[in-house]
Amino acid sequence: MWNKSLAYLRQFDRNLWILSLGWFVSALGFAAAIPFIGIYFHAEFGLSITEIGLFFGVMAVFRSVFQAVGGEVSDRIERRWLLISSQYARAVVFVLLAAAIHWHWGFWWCAIFLGVNSIFGAVFQPVANALVSDISPKEKRLEGYAITRTAGNLGWAAGPALGGFLATSSYALLFLIAAIVTLFSALIFFVFLRVAQTDRQMDRFKLTDIVAIKDDPFLVRHTILIFLLYLVVAQLILPFSVYTVEMIGISETQLGFLFSLNGLLVVFLQIPVTRLLSRFSLTTQLAWGAFLYVVGYSLVGILVGFEYFVLAMTIVTMGEIFMSPPSLTLTSRLAPPGRMGRYMGIYGFFVAAGWSFGPLYGGLILDHLGGTPAVAWLVISSLAVVPGVGYLIFQRKLPAEINAPQ
Repeated sequence: MWNKSLAYLRQFDRNLWILSLGWFVSALGFAAAIPFIGIYFHAEFGLSITEIGLFFGVMAVFRSVFQAVGGEVSDRIERRWLLISSQYARAVVFVLLAAAIHWHWGFWWCAIFLGVNSIFGAVFQPVANALVSDISPKEKRLEGYAITRTAGNLGWAAGPALGGFLATSSYALLFLIAAIVTLFSALIFFVFLRVAQTDRQMDRFKLTDIVAIKDDPFLVRHTILIFLLYLVVAQLILPFSVYTVEMIGISETQLGFLFSLNGLLVVFLQIPVTRLLSRFSLTTQLAWGAFLYVVGYSLVGILVGFEYFVLAMTIVTMGEIFMSPPSLTLTSRLAPPGRMGRYMGIYGFFVAAGWSFGPLYGGLILDHLGGTPAVAWLVISSLAVVPGVGYLIFQRKLPAEINAPQ
């Protein structure tokens, strides 16, 4: 069995493992800090869940646009250079954010630095996703995305545990550690990542290029459905955190454990589950993932208590495991030659918009229906039914060679 496992791992390009390692370290720094920023805003500045959600919604405008811009630019200049530069920039901004917290510069400086960090993070994501497609043969892309997701979620497993410990003593130290870890990620890419340069697009970049979605009806449908799904996925960072800690009363350490559980489940289950689901079409996997989100987030309000949140987190994470690799694989298969960066950028635009507007969506519901959490979380989660059904209908339209799992 050990020999079979080694043989399976060796079939992938060395650069995929380097990219995965750098992604793990990057996620470690991000996950140690960002899940706790909503709690800091709520406790330090007295902001309501809706106000914090509105702040993340404003960041969505910048983050979503720069996801698309990052994808477009990566079709024109070296992707490795973009990856390294974005990580260096994020490390610097994390240092500035730590300073703003330590010397009490106030909400607006924290907001500005978070916004700038979000922009560089938005550039990183589509470039890294495009590199997975560059490195992996077409028949191995689904597993390639499963591997990089496993690496990223290993960072999510370790990061919140570290963040939950540091947040109880110093938020400034928390973001300083995030800066050091992010810098290490950039160094990994700089020293070890060696990827062949793909054919560059020589036409001049225009902002109107990012609306190229209108020329591909399949991409239009996919991105609309994924946006609706990520409105629900995004409850994990802010509404879930503030609800469980501030409204129910679990500790920040317990919250860190829940995020670590999310990461560990992906680490141990993403690759085997992806291989197990390889008999089913990409859209079927996406639909099942959406329905698992409905069940998982509904349980957050129905069964209240730390042990029940463990159950809900497990189900939500299974939804994540089901839907994430096929959503990226479908995007890569829709992309025409030379436009992988553009398609990953457009996909990232809608994912980032969902991640950023999702907290506002959930925050508004919790602020108005928080007295009846079962109703509030049922309303929040029910939106995922739409993309679930939508992907089942979508599979009737997609060509078989695009929708096939392998």
